[in-house]
Amino acid sequence: MTETPFRIAISDQDIDDLKKRLDLTRFPDELEDVGRDYGAPLRDIQRLVAYWKDGYNWRKHEAQLNDELPQFTCDIEVEGFGLLNVHYVHKKSSVASAVPLLFVHGCK
Repeated sequence: MTETPFRIAISDQDIDDLKKRLDLTRFPDELEDVGRDYGAPLRDIQRLVAYWKDGYNWRKHEAQLNDELPQFTCDIEVEGFGLLNVHYVHKKSSVASAVPLLFVHGCK
């Protein structure tokens, strides 16, 4: 297994595109007195859209993640699927007797 160093590098074009799409978001009217029965309240969604468009510092967080987390990719042979490129963080504990942790995400 050969691991390849990985760094998060989101292009300015992708960030600009996201901001344009968020700027074009059309919000529905909200039903009265439903609270969270049909999902998040409209004001919460509007606040999140505004934050991702104008408040989130993409470059700051990109740099933090790259500086704090040693990231890699490697190809793993998965029976029935072929070669799968996996992105992971490999950060060793400073505690000699620490229990190794493996966090895995995925979807069905």
